[in-house]
Amino acid sequence: MNRTIAPQVHNFGPLHLTSPRVIRLHNGIHIYIETGSEADVNRLTIALPGGGAEEPVAGLASCTASLLAEGTNHYSGADIAARLEYAGAWTGTSVSTHHTSITLSSLNDKFAELLPLLIDIVFHPIFPAEATNGILRRRAARIDIERRKVSFLADEAIRPLAYGASSPLARSESAEQILSLTPDQLREFHYSRLSSNDIHVFLSGNITPRIEALVTDTFSRIASGTSFGMSSLSFAPPAESPREVLVELPGSQQSAVNMMIPAPGRLDSSFVPLRCAVTALGGYFGSRLMLNIREARGLTYGISASLFGYPERSFISVATQTACDSVKDVRRLILEEIERMKDPASYTEDELMRLSRFLLSGLAATLDTPFSRMDFFKTKLYASTPDDYFEIQENFARRLDPANTSSKEAAELLASTTADNFNVSKRITAVAGL
Repeated sequence: MNRTIAPQVHNFGPLHLTSPRVIRLHNGIHIYIETGSEADVNRLTIALPGGGAEEPVAGLASCTASLLAEGTNHYSGADIAARLEYAGAWTGTSVSTHHTSITLSSLNDKFAELLPLLIDIVFHPIFPAEATNGILRRRAARIDIERRKVSFLADEAIRPLAYGASSPLARSESAEQILSLTPDQLREFHYSRLSSNDIHVFLSGNITPRIEALVTDTFSRIASGTSFGMSSLSFAPPAESPREVLVELPGSQQSAVNMMIPAPGRLDSSFVPLRCAVTALGGYFGSRLMLNIREARGLTYGISASLFGYPERSFISVATQTACDSVKDVRRLILEEIERMKDPASYTEDELMRLSRFLLSGLAATLDTPFSRMDFFKTKLYASTPDDYFEIQENFARRLDPANTSSKEAAELLASTTADNFNVSKRITAVAGL
């Protein structure tokens, strides 16, 4: 092998994402199955209704989720931990806007003995007082630490401006609120959403007929219930002119800069092109913001652009930290890069090729394992993406490749998307620091 010669780079062939098999039970529960793993492992996720948008107090949903494995009607927290460790398994929880997920990852030969344990954790937690108090105290201590960080303060300041002060998405946890929670509040919130009509089960890995039968039989025995009332999200009207808020943190060595621009939601036909344009701006290491503000000027260690998508609206977000005396330069350079992206002549063939391959690489990685394929499918439930979301992304990414489309046409696609959606006159900026 001659290591002085770079390996040949090949374009991706066709990418095809299959949909998981669906079992609809008589009680309303949906089971989604994605198999194909060579190893005898599996992952079972139970998605319950109710997340950050439904919690009456900020942090209640995540605190509730973190306490599920601390004790049930049949097992103490120590028993649960010992059984999982002995079986080489683990559990995890996550909270999204409208859902709370509890996941069990295990070996196939241990699944039969662990499934009843998971069911007990989800459907019969007791929220013991001692464990509850300990976890809430630790969480409150972490919040106190986070509130000393400029990134936390900038994020906290910008969300009410973007979402609206009354939106659940605008709320922030405080140590006082967390410490005021009681086991009864956690218990009431959790048991209020154990309605089988809104429960989704995701089973992925090397799923044998025996595992499938165990899951189907177990969830078939859960009683039917009524639907859980999901909260509808509303957003503040976009600003008619740029708005800015400053949060002072005396003694800070750096300042955090957060910028958000309202844009069309996931249901809009321009969302996928917008997502690609945001990636070009600051979504990967070779993005424009990284190359200009980090690499060329050294004004920050890292800067990123991302897209927070909801069905009706999304938000383009740019976030970074920089020296306090560089804040004005960083803000100016971000806006200049956005304006430059509106010019088709600013795109090189190399940039278009890199962006296309980066996007296609991410989609190809989705196909690697049944777990990654299932994670992509979950987005359909959690974020209300269309059925052909994968294909739309693949098709647009290929249109950006100069090998498939002229560089001029690809550049015009990105430039027009940026011009139509990156409305900087409606931007909101939060700066925390000095």
